[in-house]
Amino acid sequence: MRKIRGFTLVELLITVVVIAILLALATPSFRGLLDRNTTTATANDILSSILLARSEAIKREQPAIFSGNADFSTWQVAADTDNNGSGDDIVVEHNQGNHGVSITANGTAATITFNSRGRANLNINNDFFTITKNNTTRFVCFSSTGRPRVEKGGCQ
Repeated sequence: MRKIRGFTLVELLITVVVIAILLALATPSFRGLLDRNTTTATANDILSSILLARSEAIKREQPAIFSGNADFSTWQVAADTDNNGSGDDIVVEHNQGNHGVSITANGTAATITFNSRGRANLNINNDFFTITKNNTTRFVCFSSTGRPRVEKGGCQ
């Protein structure tokens, strides 16, 4: 009859140490991946909310407003049902949460009003969003018609 062997304590400890070293080497690159994904996801959330405001303006044939608070931890899309420049009928409100992402509205991008034809009140050279986490930055830029897009290297 053969004797069944298992792992010795020394073999098990060496295996655990090797795995710990490999994890320690992989963690910094994984952190960068998480930062890039968080930044891109936040930029895409802003992009989709702006596109929603644009489509609501066209669908309702009345102005729609995309706006956020001072640090853009929350933002909303609202229809301007009485044309007074304020969002009367909130379509969606988004709370970004605390992911360590910094959002800056440059120019007049903090409040974007789309008219009933889907055109925005933007200066495409100065109005954009900067989304940053650690060393990762994404930009939400606008075309001359007010259509938003996400860029890595800045707005042109």
